[in-house]
Amino acid sequence: MNIRSLTRGDGVVIGAAVVLFIASFLSTFDTDGSDVPNAWDNLGLVMSMYVGGIVGAVLIVLARALPQPRKVIGLDLGQVGVALTLFAAWTAFWTIIDPLGAFDRSDLLDVGAGAGLILGLIAALLLAAAAIATPLLPALQGPLVPAAKPAAPQPYGAQPPGGYGYPGAQPQQPYGAQPQPGQPF
Repeated sequence: MNIRSLTRGDGVVIGAAVVLFIASFLSTFDTDGSDVPNAWDNLGLVMSMYVGGIVGAVLIVLARALPQPRKVIGLDLGQVGVALTLFAAWTAFWTIIDPLGAFDRSDLLDVGAGAGLILGLIAALLLAAAAIATPLLPALQGPLVPAAKPAAPQPYGAQPPGGYGYPGAQPQQPYGAQPQPGQPF
């Protein structure tokens, strides 16, 4: 796995996936009650929106970092990841519009979207946008980790520093000792 092959767009995908994971633990509904559920209390929501988006992000980053492209049912891993991020954004959008879905609403007439759904929608939209835009925008195609810079050349005629702790240091003769045959002066 080559971390230097990751781009800035992959960094955005990773960051959005982390925010999506954090949002899954926040409240789903905005109510006055003390027992407010989060996404992990609704299996359909957590699997389609949160886990689907995170798995899509993992597949995108994994496809970029592997030396050889891997295929799943004839599709590249990155393509499957982009499809999952789009599905997560689609689910987040429709969940924000109707947060309760098919639940009985007789006792919860004034329920709105909670912080988990709002932050999840923002993260899922950012995740899908970065997944789609990374191959298209040159600004997102730059390296995430810059390449190591080469060592500065020595000035003309200068010798590399020698002594304790420097690689390639020459062993020093004790003061007044004669050099042995085969050793430098």
